[in-house]
Amino acid sequence: MTSAEIPVRLVLDAGDDDPEYAEEQLQYLIEELRRLDLASIDRTPRAPPPPGTRGTGALELGALLIGLGGSGALLPVLVGLVRDWLNRRRSGTVRLKLGDDEIELTAASDEVQQRAVDEFLRRHGE
Repeated sequence: MTSAEIPVRLVLDAGDDDPEYAEEQLQYLIEELRRLDLASIDRTPRAPPPPGTRGTGALELGALLIGLGGSGALLPVLVGLVRDWLNRRRSGTVRLKLGDDEIELTAASDEVQQRAVDEFLRRHGE
């Protein structure tokens, strides 16, 4: 990721304890994200292991680091794509984190969630 890119952390909770299912769902989401003109889409490594334990260097299940490009104009498009994807699946949760600000999106398309999305986008100039 370059310094001109705006990093957004995306974490998918597929709502299932099956890691293979969660990975499959993440791959479907990545396929849709690749249709956008994003600067980058990268899997994120797991958090460091606790002191005194051995780390595996594995990727965090369901976590991506997305580069929006310098202007951040794709943020509303990214949020819309994720909301649409969740609504088609009718399950799961996606957390989007931009800096210290985070929003949790679910398959529910209610008025409260729309207000939360509008406020999140407003905070980031959209």
